[in-house]
Order: sequence, then structure tokens, then C-alpha cells
Amino acid sequence: MSDGIIRESPLVRFALGARAASAAANAGIVSAERPFLGHLNLRGDPGNARFAACVADIAGVGIPITANTVTHTPDNTLYWLGPNEWLLVTPGEREAGAVARSLRAGLAGCFAAVTEVSGGQTVIALRGPSVRDLLAKGCPLDLHPRAFGVDRCAQSHLAKAPILVRQVDAAPSFEIIVRRSFADYLWLWLEDAAAEYGHRIEAPAYGSTAGIRLPG
Repeated sequence: MSDGIIRESPLVRFALGARAASAAANAGIVSAERPFLGHLNLRGDPGNARFAACVADIAGVGIPITANTVTHTPDNTLYWLGPNEWLLVTPGEREAGAVARSLRAGLAGCFAAVTEVSGGQTVIALRGPSVRDLLAKGCPLDLHPRAFGVDRCAQSHLAKAPILVRQVDAAPSFEIIVRRSFADYLWLWLEDAAAEYGHRIEAPAYGSTAGIRLPG
């Protein structure tokens, strides 16, 4: 029987947990990875009462129908990606798997698709007084508060890497969802771009970037 497999964060080689302990306390940018979250791509008709009710009942969050907005609970966040497409982010991959199974069962026979994409993405959290200046270096979006506020999201690019960006709060805090294949490159860019503002790394918010062991 297998002893299990090691799951590693896309940013494992940067040893963020170890580096956080010696980081400067005062900084214009504070960053952290949020690894091992669950990610589900949902497609369906938001005008279909059965689809909307099933998602709300199982995921615990209503479908955002306004473009480039999110709805959320303390645990789950649902991002608008298009008129019939959303991304659900859960606290972990096991939770995402359970939600996916329940949604597929509840939506059987309905125009809908549920796709697990957890292993292909990670989340980088950014906050601090200079965070908008940092993002402006590589993102074409207008992230000024008058144009992009709390609970807004958008698909765009940061330093040419495709991302999904969300403003979490008015601090301001942002979360960047990036595909695994771009994560290493994007983190290198962020560290370089943040240096002029003072950059503090926090320990990963979930688990350890050194890897976690799952049952085999």
C-alpha cells in the first residue's frame, strides 16, 4: 500500500514559510500564498431556477449575475467569469470534491457542467498601502477605488501572466488567482516589482509550501 503522495504548492521552491520569519515588519506590500484551496469551474444558465437554487443550496452562496462581481461566505467564494460561467473557491480540495459530487447529482439532466481545476491554480494574497501601485506596474485594469472596489473581480493579465483578480477589502487587500504554470514566473516578478515599496512575506495561509501528505 502506498504511504501517500506529497502535494507541493506551485511556489514551494521559494520557501515562503521560512522566509516570513525574518521579513521586515514595516512594508508597503505584504504578500502570502494561499495554497491547496479548492477550485471548481461552473457553467450553467443563471436564469434556470433549478440551477441557481442547487448552487446556492450546496455551495451556500448565491450566483453573482452582475458582471465582474463575487458573492461569498466566510468559507466559499463564487467569482463571475462570464454570463454562464463562474469559479467557486472552497477552503480545500476535499471540500471542492464533495461540492462537485453533490452539484453533479443535483444538476443531473440540467444544462450545467462542473469541472474540478484545483490542482491547476493557486492564490496569491496581496495587501498594503502600495498594493495598487504594484499592480499598476503590470496590470492594464483601472484598479482605482472609483472603478474597482470591494467584491469586484476581473480576468486580466499581470506582467503578461493571465490572472483572475479580486479586491477582498478596503485595506486594500487583493487576491490573485493564477494558473500553476505561471505561478513561479509571477512570484518572481512580484518580488522584484515590490522591492521599492518594502516587501514583507507572510507564511502561507493554508498548510505549508513544503508540501502536505495525502492518503495513498
